[in-house]
Amino acid sequence: MARWLLPLVLLALLPAAPARAADNPLAGTTWRVTRVEGSVVKRSAHQRLGFSHRRAFALHGGTCGNDFHGRYRVTTARLRFRVVVVTGGGCDGSAPEPPNVAAVLDRTRGYRITGRKLELLGRRGRTLAVLKRQA
Repeated sequence: MARWLLPLVLLALLPAAPARAADNPLAGTTWRVTRVEGSVVKRSAHQRLGFSHRRAFALHGGTCGNDFHGRYRVTTARLRFRVVVVTGGGCDGSAPEPPNVAAVLDRTRGYRITGRKLELLGRRGRTLAVLKRQA
């Protein structure tokens, strides 16, 4: 048994293989935001969150017409966002702003996919946002 111990320890020390596209269930998908922190997001808000194959994301229909672009890291249970660019004109203050998923991106720690539903999860598994997969 002792002669097998050293090879097993050495194998465990090898670096993990880089993630492949098949390991990323979000790659190439687009989602419509339906709820943010329990508040309903109307279809007319046109909030969409898209994930590219290169670990980049884009949020369209964001706060006051702003769009968000950045990078994301995903594993089987964890999801983290890093916003890089915010574009758009900003708010004019004339109307109340609908709930926006951009407000929870920096607090997202994980995710859960059930059928056509994606939940962005915060600490302790709390649901921050619910999105519906687009065709």
